[in-house]
Amino acid sequence: EGKILMFGLAMLGLFLLLILSSALFFPHSLQTLLSITATNMIFGRMAGLSIGIAKQMDTALLIFFSFFIEAIMVLLLYPLFVQSWNRLEIITYEPLHDFFERSKETAQKYQPYIRKYGIPGLIFFVLTPLAMTGPVIGSFVGYILGFSHFKTLTTILSATLAAVSLWVYLIGHFEDLLVTYSHFISIGFLTAAILMGVWYLTKRYML
Repeated sequence: EGKILMFGLAMLGLFLLLILSSALFFPHSLQTLLSITATNMIFGRMAGLSIGIAKQMDTALLIFFSFFIEAIMVLLLYPLFVQSWNRLEIITYEPLHDFFERSKETAQKYQPYIRKYGIPGLIFFVLTPLAMTGPVIGSFVGYILGFSHFKTLTTILSATLAAVSLWVYLIGHFEDLLVTYSHFISIGFLTAAILMGVWYLTKRYML
């Protein structure tokens, strides 16, 4: 798990370097990249891709960038989940701990269905754009099913790349509509993120 985590941290470093380079040499693209990143992490793949298409981002770059974001999340959270599952948490940050606890419940809920179909079931789980599905939880399920790290990660990352490409193609059919309302889409996601943050802080510190 340590090697996987280090590789994930290295990719995170490359991501930050990419953002810095964009800020220095392509400042007009910085807001789009940050919006896609934040939206992908908070609302999921389809929301992030919708913003990229609405901003008329190059298709190949959008696929690569979105895949890169999801791959980083998998490579950072998967080894931490394994440590958490084995009661060897190396990070005791409470929100992260709570996330892993919820993820364990979700992974255990879906693992009987995925076990029935094996790798195809895991791939379908990653392709599904529903809440608490996708590559991160999928990697957790793969570990619970007893798949090796290599088998889990290669399956998850391959399915993620296929899913990103597929959804870019499907969402692209609504490109004209997304471009027309791109400003409202960005504001809508930003407003929703702020409201979610306020709700979380209120629930955590006021109740």
